[in-house]
Amino acid sequence: VSPKQKAEVVELIKRSTDDITLAVGDGANDVGMIQTAHVGVGIMGREGVQAACASDYTIGQFRFLTKLLFVHGVWSYRRLCKVLLYSFYKNICLYVMELWFAFHNGFSGQILFERWTIAIYNVLFTAAPPMALGLLDRCCSAETMMRFPAMYKMSQNRSDFNIKVFWTWCLNAVYHSIILYFMSYAMLRHDVAYSNGQVGDYLLLGNMIYTYVIFVVCLKAGLESDSWTFLTHIAIWGSIASWFLFFIIYSNIWPTIPLAPEMRGMAKYVFSSLYFWLGLLLIPITALLADFIYNW
Repeated sequence: VSPKQKAEVVELIKRSTDDITLAVGDGANDVGMIQTAHVGVGIMGREGVQAACASDYTIGQFRFLTKLLFVHGVWSYRRLCKVLLYSFYKNICLYVMELWFAFHNGFSGQILFERWTIAIYNVLFTAAPPMALGLLDRCCSAETMMRFPAMYKMSQNRSDFNIKVFWTWCLNAVYHSIILYFMSYAMLRHDVAYSNGQVGDYLLLGNMIYTYVIFVVCLKAGLESDSWTFLTHIAIWGSIASWFLFFIIYSNIWPTIPLAPEMRGMAKYVFSSLYFWLGLLLIPITALLADFIYNW
């Protein structure tokens, strides 16, 4: 058949069924078919590199297709599902806090967290855990996947990403936000008095909750990881440490740098409160207890 006819056959299958199409080719006459399919695999060999350049994945020999599908395909599917779900989870967990806070500020528009800490939440403090999930996580070894190819069905059955799983993660995020906010609010309902006469304000509550959120979100990534590596530890514990380091520096840059005067000395007040350390011990554990039991 001609290259155009090959592409038309693949297009016919795509229109007539709900199946995912895979096209494998090694020459220039396979380019149309490879580009038409959902997933294209090019074999780099005697026929040149045209197919390889037009494909999503490139292999050296046809026999490598088995490992590409049954090992790397399953790994990639599970990793991608976790990254997508986790990205929704960590944002819902933080930003829905503003809704709970609105019930206590009379829906005035006052925000609970300092603006720059909100802005760099996804950029710095929670950027590494999804990268660890997306690059390093493995549900099992390559040898096991090759011995038991039936495990490939987990991607065919869409067991890791569907409507039910998506809303379960969203509801889990809302549940965590309720625990984190209302336990912290109840702990500080009578305020905190310091030896210099100052009392806590909304930023004291906000920074305490923000710290607990970082702990819960990062540890949630650890609970969802099937394999812990050295880099996974760095991603999770390093993200938590980066918030503490940033918080200390950010609380002492004004007036040297004219930025966030309301955060001046905030780290001192937060870290000197016994309520904060008690909450750091109890609140994240309470929020993640159900997740730990379920995963166990």
